[in-house]
Amino acid sequence: MPRDDIDWRKVERWQAAIQRDAAAELRDAFALEGARGPDIHWEPDAELLSPPQLRFLLAYWETLRAGRAMPLVAEIDPLAMKPALGYIMLVDPEPDGDFRYRLYGSRIAAISGFDLTGKRVSDHPASRYLTEFTLALYGAVRRRALPVFTMHGPNATQHTAAWHRIVLPLADAGGAVERFLVGTVPIAFDGKPI
Repeated sequence: MPRDDIDWRKVERWQAAIQRDAAAELRDAFALEGARGPDIHWEPDAELLSPPQLRFLLAYWETLRAGRAMPLVAEIDPLAMKPALGYIMLVDPEPDGDFRYRLYGSRIAAISGFDLTGKRVSDHPASRYLTEFTLALYGAVRRRALPVFTMHGPNATQHTAAWHRIVLPLADAGGAVERFLVGTVPIAFDGKPI
């Protein structure tokens, strides 16, 4: 059942803040929920990415783009992404500003306890502030058409200390952002990917 508690004005405000690299309001909102972050890094270097799955996805994306702004959706080969399978999401922008999970990684689904394949981001059962952050983040990437890496720590959990995510835009034949290749890796309390 779709959520009706999303504050779309906040999503738009947060999106603008993410676009201009001003995340103080978001950090304050996360802190009010007892969470850490988010840390946001546009055009990240591979050294910043500790999970090997995310380093692999960034290198794969960079190789495919071959000097262009971003690779084409049609160039993505699922078999070539084997080192990151289970941690991959494919996300499509919707005309109304929402986004749809075309694929929700099996490892992410197993850890979070739900599979959102085919569902919209606004349907995500996470805390409202996390869903609003995700909507704002994807909106900012859609507008900037640049890769971004984020980290945040949940407010309370038994399984994860943090979530690391890279969002990599993919273009249609005309050069507009058509889809995101997203890698999301939960991090255990020992600092290792789960």
